[in-house]
Amino acid sequence: MSTLAQANRAIRNANIPLELVRGEGYHYFVYDNEERGVYETLSVYVPYTNIYTTAEWVAEAEHAYEAIISDLNRGLD
Repeated sequence: MSTLAQANRAIRNANIPLELVRGEGYHYFVYDNEERGVYETLSVYVPYTNIYTTAEWVAEAEHAYEAIISDLNRGLD
């Protein structure tokens, strides 16, 4: 189990450029790249942060980052 702060610290330590944010009944990852003028989000339908361990949040962040980058690259075609 983890807190939002613990999850975000672990995501930063894994060098994944996302922030985990808690919404109402869900969470979402935020990708904000000011240099490219890009702001994207990806939702994770998990109501409580502590449902996942810190390692599980890092794995979710890896998948989210891959999906966001894939979507952004698809838009360049």
